[in-house]
Amino acid sequence: MSPAARAKLAQAKARLDSLDLYPTPVRMRRVRLVSAPWLFRLPWFRRFDGYTMWDLILVRGAVADCGDDLITHELCHVWQMQHHPIAMPLSYLYRGYSDNPNEVEARHAAEATRFGLCNGCAHQRLVRSGRGSVFTMCLYAKVDPAFPKYPRVPVLECTAFEDRS
Repeated sequence: MSPAARAKLAQAKARLDSLDLYPTPVRMRRVRLVSAPWLFRLPWFRRFDGYTMWDLILVRGAVADCGDDLITHELCHVWQMQHHPIAMPLSYLYRGYSDNPNEVEARHAAEATRFGLCNGCAHQRLVRSGRGSVFTMCLYAKVDPAFPKYPRVPVLECTAFEDRS
């Protein structure tokens, strides 16, 4: 597996480890991340950017160019398979795709961990662009200019973190 794939998977695992969806964290021992553009030319797969088959995550584009949310979403499917190896794939047969609880959970996992520590920080302010993109702004940057106004996400360590609650 390429160093880029290892780095992407490690970052996605760090994001998922912050969630409490299952009793044990996702096991990475056999997980592989592979670019397979040929697969996504097939009619059934054209609608996807990523696809998970047990411990194999296939992506449409180059691994280095894949978004962190996509890898987190697909790694969440690996986690689901590790805890529900029969029920998870069968659910797509009788529940469909878009409203499937596994899809909803994976979308939520990617969204809930997008900004890392910032999600629970008192200094966070979400900013929406005119095109619908969402960014996290650190209000602590007004107090200390050494802090980035728009930090690189997900933020895993921050000396200015202050619990929102």
